[in-house]
Order: sequence, then structure tokens, then C-alpha cells
Amino acid sequence: MRQSALQAYYEPLLYLPLALVVSPSMYLVHRQFNRLYQFLIHTEAIQTLGPLELVLNTPSHHRVHHGRDRYCIDKNYGGTLIIWDRLFGTFAAEQSRPAYGLTHSVNTFDPWTLQMHHFLNICKQVISIEGLGNKLSTLFKGPGWQPGKPRLGDPNEIPDVRRPVETYASKTSPWLKFYVTLHFALIVIGYVKLKHWSPVITTGTLLCGITYIFFSLAVMGAFLDKRSHACELEALRCALLFFIDARVFHLSALADTALSALLLNIVRATFAASFLGCVGASVWEMATVARKAKLV
Repeated sequence: MRQSALQAYYEPLLYLPLALVVSPSMYLVHRQFNRLYQFLIHTEAIQTLGPLELVLNTPSHHRVHHGRDRYCIDKNYGGTLIIWDRLFGTFAAEQSRPAYGLTHSVNTFDPWTLQMHHFLNICKQVISIEGLGNKLSTLFKGPGWQPGKPRLGDPNEIPDVRRPVETYASKTSPWLKFYVTLHFALIVIGYVKLKHWSPVITTGTLLCGITYIFFSLAVMGAFLDKRSHACELEALRCALLFFIDARVFHLSALADTALSALLLNIVRATFAASFLGCVGASVWEMATVARKAKLV
């Protein structure tokens, strides 16, 4: 599931009016059941559910919601009940298996780009368009809106989906996939430990850890995108871990058991080997470029 990292911060504003008519306990119970139901309808294993399709939001209806085919855009918003979409004219039945994703694909694994590109596009449109009214319309109308077009944009401008659908995937070696998987697992473990330590560390230390995790995710994205500077960034990331360990976190003091101390030493050894490997790869690449330049 593709979720915005900022959704947890602005989503409560949309639910705030419910406080006028719904008790907190009722809201929390319904919200949790809704989340559970949302998990169940994200599947291709179930085709249709017969008469239930008339009332409930089913896997078939929700596949349309996630589709980028022209007939799928801005359809089937209901979380549990599909009757609201039928009432407000936003319902569409599944005609063929939708192609999932965005109308304009973002071909990168960089988490910053994936999370922020839509905000950057909105800012660019607001800056470039003339007139205060048009600027406000850019903010509050559909992403395809332009002066003279319908509120949600012209449906005919939605790009056609070419089949078979090609998904973005850079050609990476099995070794690189293993490396990224290993370090991503270490990032997840680091996040869990940071959350565990948060009550006993300072705010500055916590922010340092969060920044390091964000930077680590960006470096993993650079590897998967096969960026030319990925090895240099990874060498810097590995070196930063030892600096943070010695100057900020003092991880040895936080490792309160023999097992934790052993795992910490394994992580240190992994990062040391990664640092040496990335430095060696960078030096080898620079030497190769220099040799080719001499031959030319």
C-alpha cells in the first residue's frame, strides 16, 4: 500500500468535525474496524462478491480505485460502503483488470522524490500560473485543472495505458539486491531500537537518529536507481554510523545484554566491511575512468 508519510499529520483535520456528533470511543472502534476491512479488500484473489457488490466496497471496486486507466480515475472513494459513490456519481464497476499506479509514473526509488513530488508539482503550478484566483484554484481543484477546464481536469488528457504494463525496475545484480535487502533490514531494526530508546535519549539525539534513517533510505534508493554517486554516499553513510555511535548515541552503553552487545558488534563489522567495499569500488571506478581517458 502506498501511503504518504505526511498523511498522519493532516488526516486528523478531516475527521475533526466528527467530534461534534460522535464519541471518541465509537470513533476509535469504527476506525480500527475500517482499517482492518481496508486491508482485506486489497487483493486480486477475490473476483466478485455477488449482491454484496451493490452495498459494500469490495476487492473488485477497490481495484478500480487504485487503477490509472481512464475509467478508474477519481472513482470508488468509499472505505466500507460503496453506496456513497453510487449516490454522488463517483462509482465505476470493474470493466477489465486495471493497471495500478499513478497516471504519470515516477521512475525512481528515491523516497524523498516519491513522497514530495506531488507537492513540488503543485508549488510549480502555483508559481507559474497567473492570477490569484487561478492560484487558489490550483490548490483546491483537481490536479489536472487548468484555466478553462472542468474542476477535476479534462478526462481526455489522461494518458492511455499501454499493455503489457511495464513497471519501473532498474537492472540490478543479485549481489546488489542482497546488499540493499541486508541494509534495509538493519535500517528497520535501527528504527525499532530508536523507538524503544526514545524515552531515555534527548530530543537532539532522537532527531539525529531520524535524520540518519531518512538519509539511509535515500542511499538505498540511489543504489536501486543505479546512481553514479551511490557508492560515495554509502561510504559516507557507513562512516557516519561510527561517528554517531561514538559521539551521539554511545551504543555500547545502550546495549544492556550480552546478546545486544554481540549483535551490535556484528552490525559494526557489517558497516566496516561495507565502508571498505564502497571505498574500494569508488577507487576502482575512478581508476577505470582514468585509464579510458588515457586511451582516448
